Amino acid sequence: MENRRTTIPALRPIEDTDVATWELPEGAIGRLGQGLPLDVEFSPDGSYFTVATKIGFWIYDTATMTPRALWGTERGMFNVATFSHDMRWIATGDQDGIVKVWNTQNGQCVTKIDWERSERRWRDSVSHVHFSPDGEYLAASGFGHSAVYAWRTDSETSITSVTVENPRSDGYRKKDADYDRSFPIAFSPDSNLFAFVSSPDTVTISDLNTGKDVTQLTGHTAPVHTLLFSPCGQYLASASLGATVQMWNIQNESLAMMPTTYEGNRVRLAYTADETLRIADVHGKKIVIWDASKGERLDVFETAEYTGRASRFSSDGTQFAICSTRGDVQIWKEGTPSAVTLFSRFKSTAESVVFLQNGSTLISNHWGTTGKVFWNVASRETQRIFPPLTGRTSFFQKGMTLSPCEELLAVDTSDANIEIWHIPSETLIAELTEHEKHGHRITLAFSPTGKYLVSAGANEAYVWDVALWEKRYSLTEQTGSVVDIAFHPDGKLFVTSSRDGTVRLWNVETGEQITPLPLPDTLEDATGYRGEPEEIERVINGGNLQWKSHQHIESIVFSPCGTLIAGGLGTWLAAGLTNEIRLWDTATLETQMIILPSQGTIRPWALAFSPCGRYLVSGAWWCRGLDKAPIRIWEVATGEHIHTFWAHSTDVQDIAFSPDGTLLASGSFDGTVLLWDMKSFTGS
Repeated sequence: MENRRTTIPALRPIEDTDVATWELPEGAIGRLGQGLPLDVEFSPDGSYFTVATKIGFWIYDTATMTPRALWGTERGMFNVATFSHDMRWIATGDQDGIVKVWNTQNGQCVTKIDWERSERRWRDSVSHVHFSPDGEYLAASGFGHSAVYAWRTDSETSITSVTVENPRSDGYRKKDADYDRSFPIAFSPDSNLFAFVSSPDTVTISDLNTGKDVTQLTGHTAPVHTLLFSPCGQYLASASLGATVQMWNIQNESLAMMPTTYEGNRVRLAYTADETLRIADVHGKKIVIWDASKGERLDVFETAEYTGRASRFSSDGTQFAICSTRGDVQIWKEGTPSAVTLFSRFKSTAESVVFLQNGSTLISNHWGTTGKVFWNVASRETQRIFPPLTGRTSFFQKGMTLSPCEELLAVDTSDANIEIWHIPSETLIAELTEHEKHGHRITLAFSPTGKYLVSAGANEAYVWDVALWEKRYSLTEQTGSVVDIAFHPDGKLFVTSSRDGTVRLWNVETGEQITPLPLPDTLEDATGYRGEPEEIERVINGGNLQWKSHQHIESIVFSPCGTLIAGGLGTWLAAGLTNEIRLWDTATLETQMIILPSQGTIRPWALAFSPCGRYLVSGAWWCRGLDKAPIRIWEVATGEHIHTFWAHSTDVQDIAFSPDGTLLASGSFDGTVLLWDMKSFTGS
């Protein structure tokens, strides 16, 4: 049956395709990537679908596969974005515990429901939101908690609130799968009944008119992660961990279909117009579509990459959307021979960024299988993704360095090896296998001369001869896990920062340690501090000393002329306290200055000097209470804070200047790279 297409007045014109400039924060001139996708949902008529991301939620046109809107960028961090049945509203749930309702006629947020006002017991994050078919109720759920609101008349108080005692996160895990880890909810077609999980393996159905429970379904043998009423309202389909699907007759509380266990890592459910239960069985990169009542396989197709939990049927079961871990989106349509692939710019966490010397290309390094993305800076388009996927790309790692000649790329892999790729020919030319600690991040840096490569991981660090690809030295004094490496501009010295709390200066020619850099608890001369007076007083009086054993320099960088070394100090604990930017004089190795960012700036671990050396820029992690994570600009000579960009919705991972200093790139946990106009600061 062909769906009747409903238009949404607040969408952008279909010819407005420059998504890299949509809804940018002040000071930004472009966005690379469209955010880390967390969920995908179809509109009731199937003509649109939403992609909830960490930067906001996108609305896509299904027929043309083009983005039509990006809403909610003031904060972002959305887990889900769901249409109402009449398509007048979109409800969102975010990681701050806020449910919002958006008017599709004007794109404005009309209602906010604070999850923290409810009887939540464990986590703030809202993972599911559903409108009742009549549009009167709005239900939300997170881990261990569900609630229903009469949102049009009272969004302050829930009419139904359920808390599950002692929820177990590991109960929602399965090897090679990432289930929703939240408790599913569903409305009946007449909007009178509400189904929810009252314990991990029990489904309760409540009458919203009377507020009384009408039945409990207790035949599940594993935690339930999906619920769906049939169009007639007589049946409820459920899926539990282990990909087992059941269909219940609600009136007599009996099974209408024997439980069926599918082979994949997860399943998705939909009822077709003729009330046939349809199953999507997700096997990593393979999707199998089933007719559950007949046990008949309807279609099989491959996805671009391993699929995360972001996969959904349309309401009539004729379409199926999948977001892969690499950021590709595919739409399966009934009656077509294969899935329709949408190439998208959704990406995973942007861990590091670097400009090529021509300034026209930027490389961003992403977690997982997204790879190293080469961007055309002017067009904001992807040039290529490199290296070719090997199946061993490392998760949660920085893992990338570009040689000075810009022809070699060193890449960390998940098996503790280092791959050396020749970029022009896309050829793997060497593999370094000395590192033994599997699962640990390996930090990499080429020397400015291109003669050496330094690699460091967990309690092991090496200097490699690039011409021969042989290990030249082991840095035997290195006892902790190295988190950053920086070379002096002349290529003779380099510095490492480690989780053991040390910063060490090395001679690259001999592999010998020259000296550790001093990390004084407090400065004897208080004039060496920069920051707000109350923050300086707190530190001078020993306010950071209780966290001394946890402090370390996470990032380290030389100034362009090599006279200064800057390091970002902090802890994984006490996020709001121990946060410093330290500057050392390279010649004397004395601490020249300690900058104390204001409270609300935590873990200032992304650092970069401007090419002129006049400015130091620091990017920080997101702090609760803020809408955005800050990027701050400091004048090096005075330590004065001169400007703040309120940048990403979550942690800033890395920053880099273009060679001419006119652009600043920032990579974030939100899956995007932002480009910032620095002309007013650099004078270029």
